[in-house]
Amino acid sequence: MSVLTHGRRAVAATAATLAAALLATAVGLVAAGSGTARADSGAVLTQGDIDFVPQLADGRLDLRIADRTGDGTVLREPSDVVLHVVPEAKESILSPVNPVLGDGLYGWFLNGRHAKDVFALTPGWTGPAGARSVEVSLDRAQGEGRFALYTFTEEMEWSDQEPVQHLNSEDPAHRSFSLPQGTERFAPTWGFAAEGVHRLTLTVSATMADGSKVSDTETLAVAVGSSDPTHVRPGGGTTPTPTSPTPSAPSPTSTAPAAYVIDDGHIDLAARPGEGGKLAFQIKDGTLQNPRWHEPDDVVIHVGPAAKRRISEAYAFLGTPGDPVWWLPSSRLAGLVWPGWSTEGFPASQVRGRITYRLDSLEGPGTLAVVNDNSMDSTVLVDSGDGLPDAFEHAAGSHSHSAWAFTKEGVYRTTFTVAATLTDGTKVSDTATIAWAVGAVDPTTVKPGEGTEPTAPTTAPPSRTPTTTPTASRPGPDPSPPSSAPTPGATDGPTAMETPRTGGDSGNGGQVTGGSTGGGLASTGAPALLPVGLAIAAVCAGTAALLLARRRREDPSDLAP
Repeated sequence: MSVLTHGRRAVAATAATLAAALLATAVGLVAAGSGTARADSGAVLTQGDIDFVPQLADGRLDLRIADRTGDGTVLREPSDVVLHVVPEAKESILSPVNPVLGDGLYGWFLNGRHAKDVFALTPGWTGPAGARSVEVSLDRAQGEGRFALYTFTEEMEWSDQEPVQHLNSEDPAHRSFSLPQGTERFAPTWGFAAEGVHRLTLTVSATMADGSKVSDTETLAVAVGSSDPTHVRPGGGTTPTPTSPTPSAPSPTSTAPAAYVIDDGHIDLAARPGEGGKLAFQIKDGTLQNPRWHEPDDVVIHVGPAAKRRISEAYAFLGTPGDPVWWLPSSRLAGLVWPGWSTEGFPASQVRGRITYRLDSLEGPGTLAVVNDNSMDSTVLVDSGDGLPDAFEHAAGSHSHSAWAFTKEGVYRTTFTVAATLTDGTKVSDTATIAWAVGAVDPTTVKPGEGTEPTAPTTAPPSRTPTTTPTASRPGPDPSPPSSAPTPGATDGPTAMETPRTGGDSGNGGQVTGGSTGGGLASTGAPALLPVGLAIAAVCAGTAALLLARRRREDPSDLAP
C-alpha cells in the first residue's frame, strides 16, 4: 500500500507540475496579447505617443522614454527599446526639406506632414524641471541614409520658410540643439532617408541652477520601413543581416492560381480597340513607353499593408474618422500600385461623346470608393457603400488617376463594364472581373478573375467575417449612364488626406499619405483562455489527488500488513 500511496503522491505532483506549466503558458499568452511586441531583448514601440524625458535625481541625469503606447505610462531605458518607423510613414520629400534629408524622392517620417493620417509613433521631448538649460547632441549615427531632426510646419511651408534643423547625421553644423525651456512638449519631425536599422547615440546635458553640469548618453535603435523590428537588438548592439528563407516547393496537391501579381508601379484600367472593331477592356502594366498588357482575369492587384491610413473627417462616408482604410493615392508613391484610367487607344475622333466605366458588382469584406481627390475636384466616382452599379464617364483619348479606398483587408473582386459608342453609331463594350488582395494578404494564394471564395489566407487574422456588398443585378452589355455621371480627375492630383504643392514621379504629383497593425490576440488575449481553464482544472485535480493521498495515508487500513 505504501507503494500505491507513493504513486498517488507522484500523480498529484505531476498534476501540480502540469498545472504550473499550463498556467505559465497562459500567462505568457496573455502577456503576448497585451499589444507590446518584443525585440531580441527589448520592447518594440510602433504606434502612439512617446516622450524622451531627461530626469534629475540625486544629482544625476537619466534619459528615459515615457511610453504611453499602451494603458498608462511606462518609463523605459532608450537602450532597451526599438522604435519602429512603419512602412506607412513613407512620404515624398518636399523641396524645402531636400537640404535636410538629401536629394531622394521619398523618406520615412515621424511627426511628418501626414502624421494624423498614419498609425505610427508620435515622439516628443520634455525638459526636466530645475535645470537652467538642457542640450541634446547627436554623438553618432549608424545606418544607411541620412537622419535628421527638424521643424517644418504647414504654416512654414505656405509662407516659404526654410526648415529649422536641430540634428543632422551628415551636417556637423547641426549636431546639437537646446530643448525649449519649461515643460511644454517639443515634437519636431524625425526624418530618415532610407529604410533599414539606424542606431542613434544621443547625449543629454543639463546645466543646473548652481552652474554644475550632469549628462547621460544612450544609444537608440530605430527600425525604419520594412525592417522587422523584432529581429533588431536594442541599444548599441549590431543587428545581423536577415537571411531570406528558402521558398518551399509547392505540394503535389497544390492548387495555387497562376496569377500575374502587380503590387507596385503604374497601371491603367484601359479601354482599347479590339478585334473586329470591338472594345477590349485590358490592364496596362507599366509606362506609356514600356507597357505590358494583361487580361483582367489573369491579374491579381496587391494593395500592400503600407496603404493603410486613417479615415479623415473629409472622407467620413468611408467609415468612422480615425478607423483604418487602405488608400491608394491618385499620385505616385513608390511601393504601392498606382491605378489609373486610360482611353488613349480611342481617339476622340472615333467615339461619340465619352467612354463609360461602370462598376457592376463588388465582392469582398468591405466597401470600395474611387474618388477624385485633387484641390479642384473631389467627386466620388464609385461608392459601393451606397449600392451598385455606379458609372462615370471618361474623355476619349486621355488618361487620368483617381484615389482608391478599401475599408477592410481581404480579397475583393470588382466587375467592370467599359462601353462606348463609335462614330458610326455602333455600341461596343467589354466586361471583366479584377481580383484585388488588400492588406496583409498573400496575393499568390488568390485566384484571379471571378471566384467563389470571399477571401484568401492572410498573414494576419482578419478582423471579421467577410461579407458581400449588396449589388443590383448586372445590366446588359450596353450601359446607359445617367447624364450626371461624374468624370475622373484630369491627369494626377494630390491625395485625399492632404493637398501639398509639390510632388514627384514622372512629372506627376508625388503626394503621399502616411499604421500599425494588430490582431485579435493583441486586443483581447482570448486564445489564452483555454490554457488558463486547463491550468485551473489541473490545479484542482492536483490538489484533490494530493489530499486523497494524504487521507489514505492516515487511514489505518493503509498501514495493515
